[in-house]
Amino acid sequence: MKGPKTFTIGLLLAAMLLAAVPSAVLAASNSKEMRRKLFSITNQSRRNNGLRPFDLNWRLSRDALQHSRRMAERRTVYHTSNLYRLVRRWHPSVWGENVGMAGTVSRVHKLFMNSPAHRSNVLRTGFSKVGIGVFRSAGRIWATVMFYGG
Repeated sequence: MKGPKTFTIGLLLAAMLLAAVPSAVLAASNSKEMRRKLFSITNQSRRNNGLRPFDLNWRLSRDALQHSRRMAERRTVYHTSNLYRLVRRWHPSVWGENVGMAGTVSRVHKLFMNSPAHRSNVLRTGFSKVGIGVFRSAGRIWATVMFYGG
């Protein structure tokens, strides 16, 4: 028979696991909501410029989220080392990437649209699909948008 000490330790471990689950679920839902928002305002910019909206690639969005998380962990913004490796399974003829960091999702998008290189990716007619990953860390939003088409 197990003693009260074993029971208490088990109870504490169970309580810790239950406490951790909601924060993990919350982080995932926040990431999805932020991705949805960036996807929506990116497509609104395309519509405002007479372009067809992007289709969201869920598999590529997972890769984009991993990249955003790595940027947050390293506290620096940098491009994916080999973007083609991630998009080649869809046989694209063109591909590109926007990465950024700001205080809000809207601000990230505004910074993209105020940068000629980033804006051209958002408005490039050859791009038709995107993967979007958004991660919040230390009060900052880290975003990766991977584009491809063709």
